[in-house]
Amino acid sequence: MKFFLTVLLIALIAWGGWHFWSYINQKMSAMKAEERGESGPAPGKLPGMSAELESGYEDAKRGGAETLARWLYQHRGQIRDPRLADIEMDYVVLVGRTNQAEARRVLDGIRSRIKPTSPVYKRFQQLDKAYH
Repeated sequence: MKFFLTVLLIALIAWGGWHFWSYINQKMSAMKAEERGESGPAPGKLPGMSAELESGYEDAKRGGAETLARWLYQHRGQIRDPRLADIEMDYVVLVGRTNQAEARRVLDGIRSRIKPTSPVYKRFQQLDKAYH
């Protein structure tokens, strides 16, 4: 009986140590990714922008075309395609009501970056038809 309890205790310690090690590794890799600014996208959103920027983006979008343009200028370095193209297309929709030349300029910039396999390509084609 003493032998059985000793083996059981060693097995429980090994199992607990393995789970603790897995937990620590997961937390350490998350901290390293956060230090590099690689937090994941917001749930339900395209990849390319961290979830921390999402609330500022929503506020800027509600503020109109000028506010969104300022926000995009400030944060462009932290956003990658396809999310960057998606945000720029939101800007095109907002600015296109008053300044179609600006909308065409932004669409031309998007055209040079995205490929037909991009998840935002269909939306790009629709906007391109509307403004060109």
